[in-house]
Amino acid sequence: MNGTVTDLVEQPSQPTATMRTGSALPWKSVFRLTAIFVAAFLTWTARHSLTVDGLSYLDIAGAYWRHDWPTAINAYWSPLYSWVLGLGLWILKPSAYWEFPAIQFINFVVAIFALFCFDFFWRQQGEFRAKTDLELLGLPDWAWQALGYTLFIWTIARATIVSAVTPDLLVAALILLASGIIVRIRAGRDGLGTFALLGLVLGVAYLAKAAMFVIAFIFLSVTFFAARNSKKAFLKTFAAAGIFLMVSAPFIAAISRSKGRFTIGDTAKINYAWGVNQSAPFFNWQPGDPSAGIPKHTTRKLFSSPALYEFAAPISGTYPPHYDPSYWNDGLTPRLNVKQQLRALVTSGYSFYSDFFVPQSGLIAAVAIALLFAGSVPTVLVRLWQQWHVWFPGCAAIGMYALVTLEHRYVGPFVLLIWAAVLSAIRLPRSAESKRFLGYATLVAVLTLSLSVAEQIGTRLYEWKDRSTPRQWRIAEDLRQFGIEPGERVVTIGSAYHAYWAHLAKLKVIAEIPSSDVESFWAAGPQTQAQLYSICSHIGAKAIIAPEMPSGPSPATWQRIGSSGFYVHVISEPQP
Repeated sequence: MNGTVTDLVEQPSQPTATMRTGSALPWKSVFRLTAIFVAAFLTWTARHSLTVDGLSYLDIAGAYWRHDWPTAINAYWSPLYSWVLGLGLWILKPSAYWEFPAIQFINFVVAIFALFCFDFFWRQQGEFRAKTDLELLGLPDWAWQALGYTLFIWTIARATIVSAVTPDLLVAALILLASGIIVRIRAGRDGLGTFALLGLVLGVAYLAKAAMFVIAFIFLSVTFFAARNSKKAFLKTFAAAGIFLMVSAPFIAAISRSKGRFTIGDTAKINYAWGVNQSAPFFNWQPGDPSAGIPKHTTRKLFSSPALYEFAAPISGTYPPHYDPSYWNDGLTPRLNVKQQLRALVTSGYSFYSDFFVPQSGLIAAVAIALLFAGSVPTVLVRLWQQWHVWFPGCAAIGMYALVTLEHRYVGPFVLLIWAAVLSAIRLPRSAESKRFLGYATLVAVLTLSLSVAEQIGTRLYEWKDRSTPRQWRIAEDLRQFGIEPGERVVTIGSAYHAYWAHLAKLKVIAEIPSSDVESFWAAGPQTQAQLYSICSHIGAKAIIAPEMPSGPSPATWQRIGSSGFYVHVISEPQP
């Protein structure tokens, strides 16, 4: 291959030994290095950032590493990502300044693992597709590799984003690994060890995300039907399910004991009540709508106008309401309402359209045209059916998420599975024209996907200066100038949902005036504010932190925290 576009599109359509040792491997190396570069760039540019879920995972990681089991066991957040963070931070031992960059380095390592899992899956599926419809022209091997790796890069840049401090990329890696194992089984390499490995991978995936408990049984069902010998397949699938349950059972037992009832996790029912029923707020759920249920544990409302909610005990963490939503929402009851469910499906459909259909429109158009030339609709459907072992679990998982909330970070790997099936089903009559069409269509699809990735990279470059500023760390450091030391308790004006500075300063937020009441707090008279300060003092707060101040002169008791725009009101000693 001499490097020109014409030479590229004229490559043979089926992978050969020569290609794998000659031209295919250098191209794969280029795409792998590109994936590593994109992962490194995105994690580096997010080195001073955290995500709201990441704050809880970090706190839980600390609890596990302290062997504080009652605090660590959590029915809302799955444990695996916290274990990974805890292990990584234990190895790296970063200072407060370097903690967030260290977390992003851990995410980068997870991305390398995800790349390995993708490579395994794509290789297995590539070998499987090469054995079907040999008399017709499929995607050339270089096109298969180019589209696959570009889709993976797009996924870590735009869908299951590598720099997000969440377990989703780790889950994606395990999904791809499990899918690759299923393809091996479909191809006839279905020894007991392969089934056992699948059960192990699915069990670990459940420890990364509770939703994988249901999805695991979808994968196991697909595995049973994908195997060639149904009698042996039943026993092997049963063994895989047994290993899956063995891996899952200890954590299920721990959270069930913690809750006093059997549960595989409370995430689904809480998210359904939040997102579909919309019957309770994310934080500070109070008795009210009887159809939502009766809260067993509420945050304490200490003042009405403006509202002040206290949550110092019994939940730990930097921000207790988000540390364990399963505690504060115990008693929240999801209910089926057809109108609400349809609304959720429409919302999910729009999210899927904007997150995937629009940015992948170039690939969709190219594939649609290829399928139009591939033969009649029944013929195309038959070829797609041959790949059911890949697209069915992907579609089933996306449908499951669509019932509640469909976020790009959840379904990114499942979209990749569907694309693997669709690309495998492309078969055209053998001709020079078909070969050229597939080559140029691939280049167009890769270009449009690459432009979408470039847009994300461009956004990060535009935000470079702001993202390069360790703002949260500076707030944490500047708070010490006001005598606020690690272990102290504070109150926030506005939700502490994004109080990453509190984690770095090792503070605990024990109360908040919600964001909806911030204006009424600043509009309140000195007497009302004095009452609130007194209440904060009595519950043990050292200071009150506000992320911004209304226009005009600052109140005398409030001091600016460095150059951050945050303000602090220090409570010197408890009021009598």
